[in-house]
Amino acid sequence: MKLLLFLLILLAMEPVVSAECWMNGHCRLGCKSDEDSLIRCSNRKRCCVLSCYLTVQPMTVERIQPWTVPPMSKIKPKGNINGYRG
Repeated sequence: MKLLLFLLILLAMEPVVSAECWMNGHCRLGCKSDEDSLIRCSNRKRCCVLSCYLTVQPMTVERIQPWTVPPMSKIKPKGNINGYRG
């Protein structure tokens, strides 16, 4: 009888091993210090992913590319738009 009760309690408990989620993360109640969470797992826990997978390294542009700057208009503005002097 004790064995049956033990098996019943053992099967009713949630597994301690965390489930896997996005980007090889783990479903946990709270993330570790080197982890961040963006989405939730199906069991409503946080999907904890290592921070190094979520950060984007900054990129520098050494020269101005023609597609990065809008073309300058060749039309010169006419003095006063509303007609008043002042």
